[in-house]
Amino acid sequence: MRETHDRPDFLRLLFTTVLGATKSIEIAYEDLDEVMTEGIYFDGSSVPGYASVNSSDLLLKPRSSRPILLPWDKEVGILVCGVHDFSGDPHPRDPSAVLSRIDRASREAGFDLRVGSELEFFLVKENGRGIIVPGDGGGYFSTLPSDGGLRFRRQVAKSLGSIGISTTTHHHEVGEGQHELGLRFSSAIPAADDVMLAKLLIAELAHSQGSIATFMPKPFSGMNGSGMHLHLSLWGIDDHVNLFSSGKSGEVSELAGKFVAGILEHAEALTAVVAPSVNSFKRLTPGFEAPTRIAWGLRNRSTMIRVPQYNGSNLKARIEFRCPDPSCSPHLAMAATLAAGLDGIRRDLNPPEPTGDNLYESSAESDSLPGSLIEALEKLQRDRVIVDALGKGLVDTIVKMRTAEWEDYVELTGDPGISEVTPWEVTRYLHFN
Repeated sequence: MRETHDRPDFLRLLFTTVLGATKSIEIAYEDLDEVMTEGIYFDGSSVPGYASVNSSDLLLKPRSSRPILLPWDKEVGILVCGVHDFSGDPHPRDPSAVLSRIDRASREAGFDLRVGSELEFFLVKENGRGIIVPGDGGGYFSTLPSDGGLRFRRQVAKSLGSIGISTTTHHHEVGEGQHELGLRFSSAIPAADDVMLAKLLIAELAHSQGSIATFMPKPFSGMNGSGMHLHLSLWGIDDHVNLFSSGKSGEVSELAGKFVAGILEHAEALTAVVAPSVNSFKRLTPGFEAPTRIAWGLRNRSTMIRVPQYNGSNLKARIEFRCPDPSCSPHLAMAATLAAGLDGIRRDLNPPEPTGDNLYESSAESDSLPGSLIEALEKLQRDRVIVDALGKGLVDTIVKMRTAEWEDYVELTGDPGISEVTPWEVTRYLHFN
């Protein structure tokens, strides 16, 4: 984090909702010591999923002691907070508390999950008639002048670096106006926080420049959607060795295979957490470079789990989970994925043979991911491992809120199987960060 001699006027206390949206409240910077000691109470009943009106007082408590000073907004510093109930205990439906609990269990078993993220998003503009259009006409790996977001992405990468978040690569993605930024791997809790802060930064910088950055999974019919691929590896707590390394370039260890087997075993339920909206399933359709089949493969981007090719250092041995999209809660996505993988290790599961088939075109037998939000929610409710890991109260809350979302969508469209992106989706998801 870059040091500064200029103290901001305000502190913004950040937390996330059950569904993954980022919320905040600002206080005077001079109250830093008080909020570090006592926290600050807020009306939890006004944040859907947290509390009822007759027991609404919840507590925000900073999860770090040092404010993040923002290079793009000198007036405010940020403190990332956890949500606690009125007694001071971590709230059971706070996504960061859920991830902390599962990460703690992983560490007790000797494993440190490390996660790198590929964060995809669109830069769009409104055309004056309430319709969004892509911000540029570029395509995959475009250069200037087609890549209208190049300088914006550079600004994002530099700003993230100034607050201690390391990036890997950035480039124009396949869709017009679509971009990708890679976040360097770290342990699970800081990795999830990095995604939350990166989305906030991207959205605010775009807004300041008269553009809209959207993490909506599929803003345009007929174009690829945006994913948030997770690059995962387990490291030894004591020896800090990458336990996914097999010693062979482009392959992974037997332990990694069992972790993969656990994710495949729970893939249907996981989908409700990592691809959590009506619009998510417009992305998870054949023909748009998003996975639809429950399978894994080496260097195979048509599968839901891929083992990337890497050279040299065993530090880079990992798997890539390709189902998640940027509308999900990064904390819950990483928590549920870790729980599934650990279940594979605990039960000594063996994965099927990795496939080399192009599953977008192949007729080879393999199960498919759920085809809709309501189907995924039903699978989630039946998966005892994921329910127990996340907590039944949290899962029940997610299912209730997302089912209402599904029913609103069906009532409006009259056709739950419609493949086109609807105005209802744009209104609901365009600014959901």
